[in-house]
Amino acid sequence: MQKERILQNFGLTEAEVKLYLELLKADEATATELAKKTNTNRTFTYDRLKKLIDAGLVSYVVKDNKKYFKAAEPSHLLEIIKEREEQVKSILPELEQLKKPVKEGPKVELFSSKKGIRTVLNLILKEKKEVLVHGSITRFQQIMEEYYDIWNKRREKEKIKIKILTNEDVELPLAKIDLLTEEETSNITTFTFGNKTILILWSDIPVAIFIESEEIAKDNTLFFNNLWNREIKIYSGIAGIRRAWMALVSKKSKELVGYGFSWGLAQIYGRDFSNKWHKQRLRNDIPARLISYDDSNSKKYFNVRMIEWKKFNIQFLDKDICGPACVTLSDDLIVEFLYTEKKFRVIVSRNKEMISVYRKYFETLWRKSTRK
Repeated sequence: MQKERILQNFGLTEAEVKLYLELLKADEATATELAKKTNTNRTFTYDRLKKLIDAGLVSYVVKDNKKYFKAAEPSHLLEIIKEREEQVKSILPELEQLKKPVKEGPKVELFSSKKGIRTVLNLILKEKKEVLVHGSITRFQQIMEEYYDIWNKRREKEKIKIKILTNEDVELPLAKIDLLTEEETSNITTFTFGNKTILILWSDIPVAIFIESEEIAKDNTLFFNNLWNREIKIYSGIAGIRRAWMALVSKKSKELVGYGFSWGLAQIYGRDFSNKWHKQRLRNDIPARLISYDDSNSKKYFNVRMIEWKKFNIQFLDKDICGPACVTLSDDLIVEFLYTEKKFRVIVSRNKEMISVYRKYFETLWRKSTRK
């Protein structure tokens, strides 16, 4: 149904779209033949054909006193778009002059429906500045459907960078993404760029508020950056665990150390992710020393992994001594996974004093741990 919906955006009715598509299949046909194929009467079909002829999408020839209608080549649609674009360009200066300049205070506009959302989000592409996004990306994709992909492709083409704070596991080109907790779910997404802010409520009929205000944009940017640069972050779910552990190996570090690992935890984040993590670790030439629980499953698993991966050293220690958490440290990051939480949750901190204390504690545990 995508082609029908796109053709209706040309101002055609459902019946006219149906006629045009039938003509493409038939090559040429009389009005009577088309009326039968579309289950409409001949008079109605003639009226619709006249509109398609006026739009340049249908032509006809007369053979034996009968009109045979033929659809224009589909590529002609692009010519129509170019023609309309040139027409709009010709009157743009006149339209711009009609706009009254904003005297004081923020400029606020309300947009509704998917067409309205497309209009307001196209402003981001026109502005070509870095965008700060706070909220749901999944709802953007669900509600706007193919426009979501179109918007991101155009953004990538224009090299517009984007930073996203969301609780969803998403990947986008030219994007930096940081996860929020699952509790911070919202159907509202905020886009801040330059001196402009867009707030979108992703309901079945989406609504957007566009605000042009230097002061409001600055406040939103400050709030966003405070969240982005927070010293302690909490991530939820498997996606959160993976994101936190990838952060540990995202840049060079003298050594990675940690304790409280286990076969059970390895089943949560998965072998494929573990392989990806090790590849990134070795790309940045980071050696790792980790302490695992000393149960048989954990020993079997990690002894194999030590053979498979270079610069990866594991020793084993009683679970009661390791404690109820898995703690991992790089030079400037500490990631703590709590086994006792009902939901998977990790705490990430950049506090240097905390990193120093935990590193000393790790060395104490390392001396108590054994190789087998």
